[in-house]
Amino acid sequence: MNKIAIIDDNLIFRKVTSMHLQKLGFLTDDILVFENGQEIFDFIKHHINNIAQLPKTLFLDLNMPIMDGWDFLKQLQQLKIEHLYQPQIYIVTSSVDDKDYNDAMRSQSVHGFLVKPINAASLQGLLQKHNS
Repeated sequence: MNKIAIIDDNLIFRKVTSMHLQKLGFLTDDILVFENGQEIFDFIKHHINNIAQLPKTLFLDLNMPIMDGWDFLKQLQQLKIEHLYQPQIYIVTSSVDDKDYNDAMRSQSVHGFLVKPINAASLQGLLQKHNS
């Protein structure tokens, strides 16, 4: 199975989402968790020459300290130009602001938008829809 990353500053959200993904068949070793955009960006840069180590799917929060989801998307765009790494990114946020939704969906990197709280069924539906 492909690696998947959860990028969110909320520890409870990371743990609950990780448990949902395990129920859907993801192995613990294939679920990567990061507290902010800088952590995942550094991880990607470190492993960019070994695509097998990189997550194929990212669940990205927008509002985080250090590097938020918006800044991460900008930084990732440069890496996508220089390398062939193109993960599927799903925004997962507590924001119900239409502007956030519209801005996220304009990004070529973003494949979907989920409003928290999420559950295993919504994750499964999203993953099946975009991986079929």
